[in-house]
Amino acid sequence: MNITLKEIAELTSGELEGDAAKTITGAAGLADAVETDVSFLGNPKYGAQAAASKAGCLLLPKSAKGIAGVSANRIYVEDAQWAFAQVLDIIEKELLKPVPPAIDQRTQIHHEARLSPNLTIGPFTVIDRRAIIGEGTVIGPQCFIGFNSRIGKNCRIYPQVTIRENVVLGDRCVVHSGTVIGADGFGFSTDRKTGAHRKIPQIGKVVIEDDVEIGSNVSIDRATVGVTKIGAGTKIDNLVQIAHNVHVGRNCLIVSQVGIAGSTKVGDQVILGGQVGVVGHVNIGDGAILTAQTGVMSDIEPKSVMFGSPARPHREAMKLQALINKLPEIYEAVKSFRGKQKPEPEGDHAKTA
Repeated sequence: MNITLKEIAELTSGELEGDAAKTITGAAGLADAVETDVSFLGNPKYGAQAAASKAGCLLLPKSAKGIAGVSANRIYVEDAQWAFAQVLDIIEKELLKPVPPAIDQRTQIHHEARLSPNLTIGPFTVIDRRAIIGEGTVIGPQCFIGFNSRIGKNCRIYPQVTIRENVVLGDRCVVHSGTVIGADGFGFSTDRKTGAHRKIPQIGKVVIEDDVEIGSNVSIDRATVGVTKIGAGTKIDNLVQIAHNVHVGRNCLIVSQVGIAGSTKVGDQVILGGQVGVVGHVNIGDGAILTAQTGVMSDIEPKSVMFGSPARPHREAMKLQALINKLPEIYEAVKSFRGKQKPEPEGDHAKTA
């Protein structure tokens, strides 16, 4: 990357203070940045690091105007983290600059598959019959695209992704390595007489809407019948399990190690923190926030902020947590109090009774 501070200011709609002609070639954190790097202050608690940073340019919030620091070149923006992300996007595009579209000779493509122009498909990938791949999509090595599945335009499928039969992937989706979309849902009927678990066929499909990004080693199961659905703009972290017939809304954030059981409905713009567990057949309202390790066992109201297992309103759960931390002290106080109590003497009345 070679970009001037003037160009960065224009890119980020920022206010430049310093040498507009200075060229930046990289990006780094506050502590590691050097004269040729751009860095940013996204959290006020790192203000001292920003002041000491040797970055060639700092992206700072407008509230930080006038603060002392080593770097004389500053760009003041509304959102420093997003401004930094825009610079990182330029670097990423340089790193991942696409080679001319090409289909490797070592791929296996069924003659009934329909491939749009301008595709890139890596070696040892298998495209099954009746699969449809949209224009501009890049599929890495050793992927599998199953029967009758449809991949939209300008998607990026990283190596070793499995997309099973009857899966629909929208436009501009990103799927990272190791992810499986369309595996059988976990459905069994237990014979009451023998205890044997009999498999229930899973013949539904998965629909992933536009602009969804799915991390590595994620499992999204196909519906028993009907659809497992992920809404447009939703971002899913690594190591997430989404079971059969789950519907996830638009623009949700689902963080690592979340598990959502079957037939649950998740509304729009919901945030599920790390290791959240959700039972099946419940509804999570729009805009709800479930903090890390929350256990959801019943419906959640829209815009709720919940914590704990079972999930409780965040403020209430934190109060309970504070009380739990005091239990040893409370126990010792109760034990001491009971030890001080003297048993009542056995008088004539007690003997008569």
